[in-house]
Amino acid sequence: MFKKNTSILKKQNLILIFFIFTTLFLFGCDVQKDNIPRAFQGKVDLSDIDFDSSGIAKLDGQWELYWGQLLEPKDFNNGINKADDYLQVPSTVKTSVYNKPLPKYGYGTMRLAIKMKPNDDRLYGIKTQYILSASKIWVNGKLLASSGQVSKDEYGAAGSFEHQIAFFNNDKSEVEIVIQMSNFNNVVGKVQSIYIGDAKQIKKEYVSGVASDAFVIGALVIMGIYHFALYYRRPKNKAPLYFGIFCLCISLRNAIVSERIIFDIVPNISFALFNKLAYLTVYISLPFIVMFFKEIFENEFSAKVVKAMNIISILVSVITICTSIEVYDTFLLYFEIWGVLLFSYILYIIVKDIINKNKGAIIILLGFLVFLTAVIHDILLQAGMMYTKSLTPIGLFIFIFSQSYILAAKFSDAFEKVEKLVEENKAVYIDELTGLLNRRGLYEQGRSLFRAAQITGGKFTLFYGDLNGLKKINDFNGHKEGDEAIRTAANLLRMSFGKDDIVAHISGDEFIAIAVNKASKVDAKVIIDFVNHNFNKYNQYSDKTYSLSISMGYSIYKPNVKTTFENMIHEADIMLYDAKTLIEGR
Repeated sequence: MFKKNTSILKKQNLILIFFIFTTLFLFGCDVQKDNIPRAFQGKVDLSDIDFDSSGIAKLDGQWELYWGQLLEPKDFNNGINKADDYLQVPSTVKTSVYNKPLPKYGYGTMRLAIKMKPNDDRLYGIKTQYILSASKIWVNGKLLASSGQVSKDEYGAAGSFEHQIAFFNNDKSEVEIVIQMSNFNNVVGKVQSIYIGDAKQIKKEYVSGVASDAFVIGALVIMGIYHFALYYRRPKNKAPLYFGIFCLCISLRNAIVSERIIFDIVPNISFALFNKLAYLTVYISLPFIVMFFKEIFENEFSAKVVKAMNIISILVSVITICTSIEVYDTFLLYFEIWGVLLFSYILYIIVKDIINKNKGAIIILLGFLVFLTAVIHDILLQAGMMYTKSLTPIGLFIFIFSQSYILAAKFSDAFEKVEKLVEENKAVYIDELTGLLNRRGLYEQGRSLFRAAQITGGKFTLFYGDLNGLKKINDFNGHKEGDEAIRTAANLLRMSFGKDDIVAHISGDEFIAIAVNKASKVDAKVIIDFVNHNFNKYNQYSDKTYSLSISMGYSIYKPNVKTTFENMIHEADIMLYDAKTLIEGR
């Protein structure tokens, strides 16, 4: 027992270490390296940076800002346009560096001059995330990328959150990046980090991001299907159903956020639909995870909380579907606050479960804490208080992994209990002497077969056998040898019938067998002949002083004849009696 508990403790420690390192990895990613300088007043010096060793650099810091103007590189050639203000990148576009208020909707231009290594003629790449809701990017005077439709008014604007990746050769000591941007489609205007690096590094970064997203999405879909299968096998337990739906909702969300591979799947998806899906995947998925926890902690979890969650989710989902982002976005903050309160309630229940020393509660807690931390991080990200990558998809994946482990463990425990019960009940249905079914086992399985045949129109033949001369064997060789004769007869009968047939020892010298899908006199005669052949073959090679033989009668089940299982046994017994009388009469 001590060894078993130690093994369980070691497993839990390994899982704990896994979650700790995963969390550290999540929150340690996307951090600017110390040796990468930040832009100041529209300039940054990267001439001392070795991209091969330092990797991709973020162009964070102060970019030149020309709000209310859509300028192109040619507009800066004559030196007329000079910056009098700057925009901090990354940031939510509300104020400039000099605290000039910036309207929620509008347009402008950003510019950055990057000092590079001289005579470094290599292929570079840049990668963007959010730049308001539409943008166009020039590098060294060439238009390289665009997202959405930049405009001076809402009528010509079209939003898009697709990532932009562009590549350029540089043979100069300075790189000029000019970005036009506008926002007339989204309630929040953000400019997130812009990355620069060797073209291969940018490609690798993008491919690894897409591969990571694809892996998570694929894993979530597989988990969803797996849990649907568990529910199908045991519909009484609804936890796998709720968890499977939650997995599919989160897989869709993961295609929308992060690398936003939804644009690779549906390239022409509208900005409005994109936003609605992003919000709905939050509103719709939350009730299912709440109902999942209700199933897990049935006695501790309040039904009123579940009802309130479902009502709120339906209301905000309907509002999201029927209104524009200016309307439904106002509900997001309140929904997030409600979500945090709900998660706190779930956390309270999990901690209570740990105190009560319930199995698996620690793993549930660890997965939930990673998930909750990722959610809080992304709430701060959405509020413009942080500018790292979204962590909710990966946090959710870890959380889902932990819950899948618990569900799998519960199903495994259930199967172990069933196997244990089967083993314990073997004595009830199995004959101790022969290992065949006993009388009770025969009637249990035989009646089930009979009922199935009545419903499906199936056919079978029931055989009643009686071992000949058992009394003489007992009288002349002893009861121990008589038992050996019964065991031998049982083995010979088992050999004579198929694996799907039923063979039972119902009393001292009596056996009953049922041949499935054999339902004619010809079939019955063939089987009896085969039984006799096996008995005769045994006698040829046996060193016993006696020979074994068996008399048999049979009864054929016919769907169109009204009868009972007991009547069939009786009919076979009558035929057996006739066969026995014939043998003894000789």
